[in-house]
Amino acid sequence: MYLRIVNNTTTYPYTIKDLRESLPNVSLPANLTNEQLVEWDMYEVEFTPTPNDYTKNIIEGTPTLIDGKYYQNWIQTNATESEIEQRLEDKWFEVREIRNQLLQECDWTQLNDIPTETKNIWSNYRQELRDITNQSNPFNINWPVKP
Repeated sequence: MYLRIVNNTTTYPYTIKDLRESLPNVSLPANLTNEQLVEWDMYEVEFTPTPNDYTKNIIEGTPTLIDGKYYQNWIQTNATESEIEQRLEDKWFEVREIRNQLLQECDWTQLNDIPTETKNIWSNYRQELRDITNQSNPFNINWPVKP
């Protein structure tokens, strides 16, 4: 990822392809180094993880210059109650889908021809899966461990 600053105007994101297209009459090397890119006012942008907070709206802003390097910048604003409710509802749906798949994968453990000891071990796990929705935060689920 790069940005380009020309006449105090920042363009981000900016690619090497964009640079080639903006300079149709210039022959650029096939593989440009970061030093060569700086000559064309292009700067590498360091990756920063996207914040993960369902109570916020998060968008990528213009990268920030820190100690001579540009870093991705995430702008966070508070989500509305309806946005938060929708995100929770969507996440609970996802959790239930995973839970249902895990239950389905171990349905065989409850068949009549399975030893009682095996049934009991798996029965506890299956109950813990069913109780997943009793947890308070679908974004922080404590999943049971398969026996």
